[in-house]
Amino acid sequence: MLICTKNENYCLDAISADLLNPLWQGECRFFAGRFTADIRFRKLFRQQKMSTSMSACDCGGSSPSLFRVKTALGPSLLMVVIGFFFAISPLSAQQFTLHFPHFAGQAYDILFMRGERADTVATGILPADGRLVFPLPEGRKQYAGMVRWLLRSGGGLDMVVNGEDFKVECLSPEPNEGNIVFSGTRENTFLNSNFYEQEKLLGQYEAIRMAIQAYPKDSPLYATFEGELQRLSSAYAAFQRELAATPLYAARFREIVNFTRGISRSLGGDEAQRAAEADDFLSRQMSWAALYTSNHWGGVIYSWVQLHLYAIKSDSAFAGSARRILSRLPNPELYTAFCERMAYYFVQNGKDSLLASIAPDIRASGMLMRSDGLLAQLSAVQPGELAPDLVIAGGGTSDGRLQNPQILKASALSTKATILVFYQSGCGPCETTMQQLQVNYKLLADKGYRVMTISGDTDLKLFGETARSHPWKDKFCDGQGFEGQNFRRYGVAGTPTLFVVDNRGQIRTRAGGLPEILLWLEKNG
Repeated sequence: MLICTKNENYCLDAISADLLNPLWQGECRFFAGRFTADIRFRKLFRQQKMSTSMSACDCGGSSPSLFRVKTALGPSLLMVVIGFFFAISPLSAQQFTLHFPHFAGQAYDILFMRGERADTVATGILPADGRLVFPLPEGRKQYAGMVRWLLRSGGGLDMVVNGEDFKVECLSPEPNEGNIVFSGTRENTFLNSNFYEQEKLLGQYEAIRMAIQAYPKDSPLYATFEGELQRLSSAYAAFQRELAATPLYAARFREIVNFTRGISRSLGGDEAQRAAEADDFLSRQMSWAALYTSNHWGGVIYSWVQLHLYAIKSDSAFAGSARRILSRLPNPELYTAFCERMAYYFVQNGKDSLLASIAPDIRASGMLMRSDGLLAQLSAVQPGELAPDLVIAGGGTSDGRLQNPQILKASALSTKATILVFYQSGCGPCETTMQQLQVNYKLLADKGYRVMTISGDTDLKLFGETARSHPWKDKFCDGQGFEGQNFRRYGVAGTPTLFVVDNRGQIRTRAGGLPEILLWLEKNG
């Protein structure tokens, strides 16, 4: 499904796996003058100059260009970006100390993560001895999550901050996993040891699984290997139970990294089972409050949407998962941030009706902090409600000439039903919808349906040129784009958006494309 939104002046395709920003899931090590991804959590320097820009989908390691990790969900690979930082309890004042003498005199920034933002809380020059003691600012003393020490000349260090006074030291001019030493931090130490133990189990299991395929079932060696597989499966299950029981947020991080790699809590199972387990983790177990400070907020929501679109493939399951997540979001800030991302992806993928089914619950929660932009979708009129009156420009001439605005009451629409289409010239998905509408217009008119189009164009000449070919009479444009009264009254933040309004002025359905409308009319018209 393609849409155009008022936040972009171009058309967006449903995001494919290979378009997502490069990803990170763990430690990076210095190798042959460049970084290679290792599946652990420590970071990273790079002698070559690199970008210091931040991205909403940046993965917490360094420049987004450095890290690319494939995430498996069954046999398919999805590029996702997810990180996880878990707050156990209210934290006391804390500080961390950095000692990197070979980088003395370099300018740095210290960034704290907040949803899809990275807040710069300090800037400075690393002292001559290369030692920096950084006490957390007053407003950040209870912070738990990811902190980035970013060198403006290139490179930096990502650290877990969660109530520990700790030190990081590297006495080498070429930092790597062997010479960057953390002390006084149980969290970071756990990440390394847990990673190695898990990788050892997985490596052994995969080796035996490959070996067993080389022998027929009646071979004595097959039985031996099968027994070893069962032993390793039991050991792995015990390992995962221990991980789940570990109170460190580093353990929660490990669980989410496992999710990004398609690693389940048990070995085996088919794709459907793994997909169901992944959704259960996201909607019932993961701490969304902790995720908010991880620098992976948008990526997790993106991967959740992809999981349902391409693996689970059930709108009812999708809605249920969304409601479970919404019920677990602890405050209005997180609630609003999640709803904004969810609305964006739902509209982008043509899930307008699904979003409409959840919207009443969202409005009733009282947790939305605002209703602008894509959030307007959630506070807009929904099926079953009365349609807002339309403000039209004196008959809607196809050449774009604005006349005195008139109010057209939705309850005064005299036809069997009206198909109301919000679109924008030059938007690829809109052009497709308008072509489909022209093909089906005579059939719709013969059945008593009225077609009315509202353009989001700001160029009235362009509107006149494109509308001239449309065979229906009711075509309007106020030149105000997405800020026009009709767009705002109907809560339209992406085009195309279509409504069916009956002759009593009630909205019967809302959709992101004409095929959905035609199907609804066939069943309900």
